[in-house]
Parts: sequence; C-alpha cells; structure tokens
Amino acid sequence: MAYLRPGVYVEEVATLAPVTGSVSDTVAAFIGAVDRGPVVPTLVTSWANYTSLYGSWATYNKVTNAVYMFFANGGSQCYVHRVLGTGSPATATRTFNDTNTTPANTLTINAKNPGSWGNKISIEILASARGANYFNLVVYYNGNTSSNVVERFSDLTMNVNDGVSYAITVINANSSYIVAVDAVANDSFEAADNPAVVAPSAATELAGGTDGTAPTDTVIAAAVTNFDSITNSLVLNAPGVTASANVNSLITYAEGRGDVFLVVDGDSGSTTATAEVSTASAYTASANAAVYYPNLVIPDPTSNVAGATVTVPSGAAVVAKYVTTDASRGVFKSPAGLETRLANVVSVAKLSNADLDNMNSATKPVNAIRYIPGSGIVVMGARTLKATYNDRYVAIRRTLIFLRKQLSELSAFAIFEPNNEALWARVTNTIESALVTFWQQGGLRGVTPQDAFYVKCDSTTNTNNSIQNGEVNVEVGVALQRPAEFIVIRISQYDSGAVVTIS
Repeated sequence: MAYLRPGVYVEEVATLAPVTGSVSDTVAAFIGAVDRGPVVPTLVTSWANYTSLYGSWATYNKVTNAVYMFFANGGSQCYVHRVLGTGSPATATRTFNDTNTTPANTLTINAKNPGSWGNKISIEILASARGANYFNLVVYYNGNTSSNVVERFSDLTMNVNDGVSYAITVINANSSYIVAVDAVANDSFEAADNPAVVAPSAATELAGGTDGTAPTDTVIAAAVTNFDSITNSLVLNAPGVTASANVNSLITYAEGRGDVFLVVDGDSGSTTATAEVSTASAYTASANAAVYYPNLVIPDPTSNVAGATVTVPSGAAVVAKYVTTDASRGVFKSPAGLETRLANVVSVAKLSNADLDNMNSATKPVNAIRYIPGSGIVVMGARTLKATYNDRYVAIRRTLIFLRKQLSELSAFAIFEPNNEALWARVTNTIESALVTFWQQGGLRGVTPQDAFYVKCDSTTNTNNSIQNGEVNVEVGVALQRPAEFIVIRISQYDSGAVVTIS
C-alpha cells in the first residue's frame, strides 16, 4: 500500500511468529589432547585456522589427525576442545626490564596457553623508528632465524594513555602466540616506560612451560561437559576413545543434553570385525551414538617418504559426512551410501559377507566402511547402538533431535503470552508451517501434509488444570523417513507364459 495523503491507515497482517527454514544448526565437535591451543571449546573454520591456533603434528596427534580428516572430507567448521592433563600444566613466560632503572620490569610476555610448546617462543625487542619510548617486537617460534618469524608488532609503547599503540592492547588483540601484560601499569614512569632493546642474536626464549601428565581417556571423557557453553547441536567425536567406561560416559552426556550425537571410533585393538562387535557390546544401548569400523589407512601427512601411510580412526571423516549430508540433503538423509566416499583414504581392511552380517545384525550394531568398486571407500552403515525399531537408524534419531530443538525454539514466543485459544492457534500455525517446510524438503513421509504430521494444541490438550499451572501443551506426531537399507530385487524368468523363479 502506498501512503500518499495524511490519515490513518489500517492493515491486516499475519499474526504468526516468524518461521525459519528447516536448516540444521549442527556443528562437528572434537575433544582430546593437543600440544597447544585454547583450553576451551573453540570454533575452527579451516585447516589453516586450526594450525594457527593449535599447531600441526607434535606429541598428541589424535585430535590433529581427526581435524585434518574432517576438513579433507568436506567439513566446513568444527569446535575443538583441548583437554589438559593433570599435574598442573604451566604457561611459559618471560618479563623484560625497562630501559629506566625504576621500575625494573615493564613488560611480561606469556605464551597464549599452557604447555611446553611455549618454551619454543622467542621474543626480540628492537628500537622503533618512531623514536624514544616506542619499540618493535618480533615473535619467533621454534628457532630465532628469519624463517621462524611468526609475528611482528611495530611502534609499540608501554604508555597506557597512547591507546592505538599501547603494546598490551595491540598484541593481545592480534597475536596467536603470546599474551602481553603491563608489569607495572599506571606507574609514575608511564610515559617513559620502554623495554630494553635486545640484539637479534640474543632473542629471548620464554621459559617455564610444562605439559603436566598426559590426559587419560577418562579425563578427556569427563571434560565433555565443557561443551555446555555451545548452543548448537553437536556431532561429537573423541578421537581414539574406545574403552567402554569412557564411551559410556560420553553417551550419558549426549543423551542427557539431548541435542548431541556421538560418533565412536573403531577400537584400534580390534583386528577383526568380530572383535569390534565384542567391543561395542559393552557400550550403552543408545540411539544417540553410532560406531564405525574399520580404521582408515591414509597417506602419512608427517612423512616425506613416498608411499608412507598411517592408520587413523574413521570417526572424523564420518563426522564430515554427517555435516555435509545435512547441508546437501538434510538430517533425514542417512550419512551413508555410495555418495559418502571418504577422501584421502588409501585403503581399509576387507570385510567378508559374514563380517558385514554380524556387524549390522548385532544387538549393538557396528557400521561398516568398505571399498565398493566404482564408488571407492564409502560408509555403508547407518545404525545406532540401539537396535530397537524406533531407535535403530542414525537418520531417525538425528531427525528427532533436529525437530525437538527447532520446534522448541519456534514456540518460545508463547512464554508469558495469555494462555487462551488465540495463543493455541498461533502455536499450531507456527509449528505446522515449519513441518510443512520440512515435509516439502523430504524430511517426512506422506503424499500430503495431513499424511506426514499432525499438530494438536486446543482445549483437549490444554485443560483448565494445565492452564492454571501455566502450561501450554502441544501434541505433535510425525511420520519419519526410514532409510532403504535393504534393496530386494526378485528376478523371474519368463518363458512362453511360464514364470520360473530364479533363486
């Protein structure tokens, strides 16, 4: 409507809450020991981003290998949680003296996070062309030659009143390696404070960084609660964690939180499919977890020897297929089949038909990774650890996780609204709109929306008693898509009007 003259204009508008599309907010998550990096769950958006924060291969490589395989297989972003061991890991540090005699110290440089890795950081302080009371700072890593320079900061000052050049602000806002501290902030010499210039040949290493005791898988599993700060749904993998007590602890977290699905690596000690099924039999029968076997043989990224390989757990590559399938198809599509070819994989152990039968039909199934001629090495299993009919398939459970979260968020507008028929109608319309979209995308079975779902929010679900208690009760039923796991083709021979079945 065009407003061309003064007056009062009345328009009729929809009263529905805004409905977003059926797009999963699921993000991959990895947890375990890493030599360096943030000690809280941190979002990583590329392999280069990961190496800038956590480094590459060192002492602890399980998480690094996992993230490497995740991005190699199409993953776009993931949370990484570095878990520290016991024994008081310490952060490397060094304090630099002032050119003035008082105070003696002016600048403390700490490694960005705990660990012995920080002892490889060297700091060089140079005179600045800007003049007195300004300085340049160079950060080296793993050596003091020009090829080891990782960061440079120019024309810094220790004068807190010079905000744009104040060393603490500039370094801490931009460095991936160090944290700067004003050792004597706001002292009477503030304008004249200046770290003493260090000759290039005498660049000073940080010291005192320690790793502590390597974190056990038990410590790693216990640290999973730190993901509570992440509001996204998660597909979680703890690389190399396969002992039943620790896996079951992770499953408990996934089930308790409700929006986490756990991808479990095959046990590196399981040299046969039978042994892997035995390992999985000790896991909690959960619809929020799935196991994948065997492990993957990949080109060794740490070796310059042609043809060198290393065996890594399969979970991270599988997690990548979860999130890429979500993006291309939706959570209702099983992350398995001929289109889930795993990249950067040289080979996998061969599984016999008996192995495949045993793995898929076990009380607690194990999903196979196999070589399929013409398709490569692909994921060929889509079952959870709970073999009952309603909980059998990964796609079913993840669809329920998605719908539960989406419908909860869409109905949040009803909180503190008057609890009456008008509100019930708004809630019904909002949820129905979302489910229609999900059905149109292929997430629900049925020729029509009426076949695919129903929503009931009326006087039958909201009694006077529930209204008095401040409750709005909504009943939702959905017809979920089940995967075509078995393709059965019956071939008959037609011969002059006689049908002869070929077995």
